[in-house]
Amino acid sequence: MHRMETELRPLWGRAQRGEFDRVGLSRQGMNLRPVWLLTALMILAPLSGCLSFSDDSGGSGDGSMDWIDPVTEIEDENHSHNDLLAHRLATPNAKLIDYHNLNCDGNVKPPADLDNVAGRPCFDEFKNVGPTPGDSSEIAIEGNFLDDCEIYGDGTGGCYAYVSSYNQFEILDISKPNEIRLLSTYYAEIARMIDIKVTSDNNWVLVNHELTNSELDPIPNDDDANSGANRLDLIYVGDKTSPIKVAEWDNPPAGFHNQDLHVYCDWTPANPTALWQDDCHLFLFGADPYPEMVEGSSGTFYKGTQVFYALIDFEGLNPTNNEEQQNASREIIRWGGYTPEPQTTCGGSIFNHDNVFFIHPITKQKMLAVSYWGAGLRFVDVSEPPQIADPLGISWPPETGRWLGCATDDSGWYGPEGGGHANMAPEVWLDANDGNDNIHYAVPQDNLICSGISEYDPVETWPEQCGIGPSDATYGVNWRHYTYIAPEYGSNANHTGYIWTIDTTDPAQPFLVSKWKLPGESILADGTSHPHHYIPGGYIFSPHNGDTGLNGHVYWTHYHAGVWITDHGHIWDELVWENGYPEPERGFQAISELAPSHTLGYYLPAGPDWIDDPTNTLGYDMADCWASCMIPFDWGLQYDPRGFVFISEMVSGVYVVQFDEDYDSRFDYPPLWKAEASDE
Repeated sequence: MHRMETELRPLWGRAQRGEFDRVGLSRQGMNLRPVWLLTALMILAPLSGCLSFSDDSGGSGDGSMDWIDPVTEIEDENHSHNDLLAHRLATPNAKLIDYHNLNCDGNVKPPADLDNVAGRPCFDEFKNVGPTPGDSSEIAIEGNFLDDCEIYGDGTGGCYAYVSSYNQFEILDISKPNEIRLLSTYYAEIARMIDIKVTSDNNWVLVNHELTNSELDPIPNDDDANSGANRLDLIYVGDKTSPIKVAEWDNPPAGFHNQDLHVYCDWTPANPTALWQDDCHLFLFGADPYPEMVEGSSGTFYKGTQVFYALIDFEGLNPTNNEEQQNASREIIRWGGYTPEPQTTCGGSIFNHDNVFFIHPITKQKMLAVSYWGAGLRFVDVSEPPQIADPLGISWPPETGRWLGCATDDSGWYGPEGGGHANMAPEVWLDANDGNDNIHYAVPQDNLICSGISEYDPVETWPEQCGIGPSDATYGVNWRHYTYIAPEYGSNANHTGYIWTIDTTDPAQPFLVSKWKLPGESILADGTSHPHHYIPGGYIFSPHNGDTGLNGHVYWTHYHAGVWITDHGHIWDELVWENGYPEPERGFQAISELAPSHTLGYYLPAGPDWIDDPTNTLGYDMADCWASCMIPFDWGLQYDPRGFVFISEMVSGVYVVQFDEDYDSRFDYPPLWKAEASDE
């Protein structure tokens, strides 16, 4: 048996044991002390299979089982947020496949001549030894996963992960999920690097620098981290051992928080002589939360989404150029911009937290799913950039659709008779205590789902109600596309917030079909129960980033509450329609009861379970404590279509986890380390 399942330590001194069934949650009402909790965990370990949970929104599974609630807000002398081993907890269907502390050569200060130039090869002997570089945040993965990361004859292929840290990012080879290898580290001359994205060809990386506090330096002996600026950097990573900066944008009004990028090979500028003569073109999408005010055709409004064109000579870039040539910034042109019109926000804050690029599987539109805080979810069409730049974003890109809890118009799809909202009054939608508002991240599905299967599954496995696919005259309506959104709370005395499932089969007419929250209730200091898990402060249990699997599974980090997997594959089957049959043209108004989102399990990153004392052995740096000074503190994750979840924990590093429900026999990668015979 995997050691994590036999050596689980107490998570919280006052953690509670609960029972979940289809009817609802019932708490046993006993506070387990450490010895009792450990005993319960060891009893729990042999159990396997799907777990069932229930919540007030109907999110439940079949059957019942005992489990340990990983979310408890009441602390006592038995719990320390700084003790990683105190959080070694997971449901039995989660296995740690591999772990990497992102260490290249210990806490040695990088040579000055590497700053802002290139990475440095790393060696396997440093894996899982020595301290982490500190303050890891976002992770992006790309590759030909379903070909098992094969390197093709022309040298392309392979699978890689890119992990942003304070003033650096790491490149890892993840072709073998149980043997991930650190290839290089890129060092920037400024901090703070929060987000990172990569093109599908694994050649271009976009990172942001968002200055939060230039006096914070979590990296010992690294004076470079004490400098900061708001900036976008474009990095060439064709050579994974030597990433090179080729362009930057250093004039944002506030600082980009999140961003994305895409290579267009079906667009030609009107004046090619003024631009690089490329067959393909690179566009960048930045989320600038506090941009300048611009006078547009509809009046004065904010510019939150900024679109840039990078003048990159794809064929002419020579990574072997000298240092001066490598560092020469190439021009980035602001090509467009978007912001919600104030009258469409129900009075909510216009705050662009994140842009996510995707191609809609039905309409084939190139789109941004934009999380606009109180202004909700916005879909922006970036399919056809204008021939001439629109730097103020007056006319491009256009909005395609939007969803927020309240009605933003008095007619049409967004009005009282439509489905673009959930019939909330504005004051309800903007009330965080109800788990609303603060929409900070959106996760669109990459594929269509029907009754728990993906359009990528073999046709012979499709259920009858899926017919011959989305074009089926009778059953095509059952093939659905979903986008998942979540709030972020610094503190919330009532609610951790919902994961909202929005049907975006028609991106112009989105509607709510399901919602999920961390299951369970809380125990207050006076011993009374609280109906929700809540966030006492410092982002402790807030949702953060997510990703989707192929068949309706969704994975979401909850900072100190770990990574949760939920099943949304049968939502369309389990909706209760007012007239007894689906009416997507009426949207939310036609639904009598939302469908459940089924909880399958969770995993808290707590160091490699094959190291008895990772906190001391690896010398974890508590980073700059910008949020809460807690470990674990889960930031980002990405789903590998072979059935693995890559998790970025801010302090300790990168975890590769597999849930039993995602196991694919074609991609059999057992855990890096197995337990000794005495641990079975």
